[in-house]
Amino acid sequence: MRVFITGERGFIGRNLVKKLSEFGFDHVKSGDSYKTYNGFDLKYHKPGEICVHKNTVDDWAEFFYETKVDVIIHNAAVVGTDVVALNPSESTLTNVAGTYNIARAAKRLGIPVCYMGTTVIYDVAKYQEEEIVETSQKRPTTLYGCQKLCAEDIIKTQVGGKWMIVRPLFAYGGEGDMNSLIAKTVFGHLRDKKDIDMFLSQDKIKDYMHVDDYCDAVLTAIKKGLWNDDWNVAAETPLNTGEIMSLLEKILQEELGIKKDVLVWHPQTDYLGNHRLSSKKFRSASGWQSKISLEEGIRRTVQEILESEDYDPLIYLREAKEKGVDLTDFY
Repeated sequence: MRVFITGERGFIGRNLVKKLSEFGFDHVKSGDSYKTYNGFDLKYHKPGEICVHKNTVDDWAEFFYETKVDVIIHNAAVVGTDVVALNPSESTLTNVAGTYNIARAAKRLGIPVCYMGTTVIYDVAKYQEEEIVETSQKRPTTLYGCQKLCAEDIIKTQVGGKWMIVRPLFAYGGEGDMNSLIAKTVFGHLRDKKDIDMFLSQDKIKDYMHVDDYCDAVLTAIKKGLWNDDWNVAAETPLNTGEIMSLLEKILQEELGIKKDVLVWHPQTDYLGNHRLSSKKFRSASGWQSKISLEEGIRRTVQEILESEDYDPLIYLREAKEKGVDLTDFY
């Protein structure tokens, strides 16, 4: 099976690429350039990654046909409440218009699409004392959540054949993770950063899952053919944020002898509050289980960020400060 991943250089995408061969899948790469029949070069978002919204449905259909794509994992997205708030036009083009282009091209050729969703589409405030399931009420409260919910509806209605939506809860990891509490905290300690804005409350429950476990879930769903349905995926090992921070600091002390106070908390912005997700439906259908404990995942994250060179998960926070944007206004 030949699999193409939009956004293959992003956090989720690069980790999916690493695991394709474990499931017997072949990777269809974007490559560094591609010329259409009419002589136009496809437009690239970055080296080796084709832009989802700047290329037409015709261009995408031709690319999928010529490269003999069997399955599309649509992963390309502008991710995160703060990042979307800083780039509302570009993020809408990528998350909404780009999804439409991919879906319509896939429909033309009868190619199944697996879409990477997010659980911020749910009315999380309504489920503070219980787990969220696939049928829980959807009511996103941020522009990012609204865009992703719109994209889900596009996938369901415009692909025309086989589709699936797989939603992670707080996937984290090392290099490429631009959003998680874990990655930003580890980076801050290792690179001697401070005053990192964290839009969370230490008293609220979160459930972090290592990116490897999430990628296993996505590829398992495709391998087992769990089409025309949506699936929520979580580690199901919830802790309050303060406990997660204590574990983080313990590991950093043990691994590197580092203990610093690098975060500035904004608890009033934690619009998610307690955020727990049930994977029962997906586990029952697929047999999938998370394998990487939070402690093991954090230790992996520390090592990967230690070995990274150009990775910087704080660039958007700096951009906001340079532009004088108050990010707390968007949560």
